Formats: sequence, structure tokens, C-alpha cells
Amino acid sequence: MTQLNLQSWSQRAPLALPRAGCAAGVLADKLIVAGGTYWLDGKKFWDVRVDAFDARANHWISLAPLPQPRGDAAALAVGDSFYVFGGGAEGGAESSVMCYQSGAWRESLAMKLLAPRRSSAVAMLDGTIYLLGGLAGTGSDFAAATSTVWAAQPGGAWQARAPMPGPVRFSAAVGAVAGLLIVAGGCTPDEGKVRNLDEILSYNPRTDRWSVIGHLPGALRGACGLVVQNRLLVVGGYTDQFITQILSIDPLTGLAATAGILPLGLADTRFFQVGAEVIGVTGENGVKMRFPETLAATLP
Repeated sequence: MTQLNLQSWSQRAPLALPRAGCAAGVLADKLIVAGGTYWLDGKKFWDVRVDAFDARANHWISLAPLPQPRGDAAALAVGDSFYVFGGGAEGGAESSVMCYQSGAWRESLAMKLLAPRRSSAVAMLDGTIYLLGGLAGTGSDFAAATSTVWAAQPGGAWQARAPMPGPVRFSAAVGAVAGLLIVAGGCTPDEGKVRNLDEILSYNPRTDRWSVIGHLPGALRGACGLVVQNRLLVVGGYTDQFITQILSIDPLTGLAATAGILPLGLADTRFFQVGAEVIGVTGENGVKMRFPETLAATLP
């Protein structure tokens, strides 16, 4: 297996409106960024904007906006559909699921969540969508964190699966690899604030069982999980500062190894493989700051 070493990053066309907490995914070779939040004059705003990045043309275009402002939503592209799960705005979390298809948004009534969720993680494994953890209330109601795991076929109803073990968690790095779901890090409520976590969890859908398979070198939250070459990459994140590390996790042993470095510390930035490149967009590069650039690195 080729050793990953993502260190040579280049800048591509920047996003017109920098934001974080976006729903993001790759649809028809275009990187979609929907909704999210930004700060202006000390006030936080939730947005309806939807943008698509064409990596070959190095160009962003605007798509049909979301029906209402939404941030902190999980998202996943399946075939010709782009799903946005839950999320919310200034108030509580949503249980609705929005679907972008053929240039328009519609609500997927059959996929309504079993309960409101925001700051969840999502992954697809063997044709099944899994939604993990998240907050059941507002974005700052950390006591509403959950360990729930729900599974659904695209366009179908959700069913509960075995919850994640250990502390309730959100803002974890998640990926589906080697027939397993791998969850790394995240955070849990702690006396009105949050405490970062370092556990690496593995879920086997055939047995509906979880296990702790390892630990990160340090506790972190807000990292992006990206599956590349049968490994889960844990990219960036936040400890007590915004970090640059990229880790590669073996899904069978739980061992974590260095797989590169970012040009600056980033959290909540979304990284995706598009062709032979890894592309990163949105997120935070400081407190109440939004990362404006688009980063790209070529895979070895």
C-alpha cells in the first residue's frame, strides 16, 4: 500500500461566502456546500446559500438555495441525490431531511429523522446510510448530546441500531471502511462545556456491535473523517487550538499514523476525494473565523 503523505497543498478558487457548519458532499464530480454559518459584526448568521465547486475548471457556481437557513447538518450524496440530515438555525435542531435532485430541493418525508439532530455524523456502508450521535437541541445545548445510531436505505425509514459506547459524543470524525464504521475522537458534555475524546470506535453492522479499537495520539474534536486507500484519515481538528495534523487509522488494528500536514490549523473543514485529489473547503481557522480558501492535494 502506498504511504500517504499529504503535505503539498495548493490554493484553488475561494468560496464566495466563507462559512462553517456546512452540509457538504460530492455530487456528479462537483463538491457541494450547502447552508452553514458566518459571523458579521459580532453576530452569527445562518445561511441558505448553496455552492458547487468544479475542480477541473477551478470554478464555483451558485445552485438553488436551501428552503430555509440551516447549519450543523450532516450530508451525503447518493447517486443523483444530495441529502441534508437535520441541522438547524438559531433555535432547536430539525428532524427534517432535505434532498437536492435535478436542480431543486424537496423534503424527503419518508426519511424524517426519529428525533431532531444537529452536529451528527453520517456515512454510507454497503448501501445503508448511518447517522451517528449529535445534539438534540440548540447548537450550544451540549447536555443534549446523544450516542444514537440510526440506519436507513436511501429514501427509506430509519431504524435504531446499537448506540455508540462510552460518553455521548458529537463532532467526531467518521468513515465507512473495510466493512466497518470507524469513529474517532469528538467531544462530550462536561460541566456546561465540552471535553474532547480520543477513543477510536469500530462498529460491525453484521453483528450490530461496537468496540474500542484504539486511541488517537491526543483528544480532539471537529476533525474531518475521509476514507482513502482503505484507511480513515482524520484531518485537522481542535484540541485547545486549531491543528494541522493528518492521521491515518488502520480500521482493523486501530493504529494511528501520521499521513501529512495541513498548511494551517483547521477545524470543521470538509475534505473529500475528487478524482485523484483531496479537496478541503469551509470550516474555521480561528475563533469566530471562517476559512475562505479551497485547498487541494494530489494523492500519491
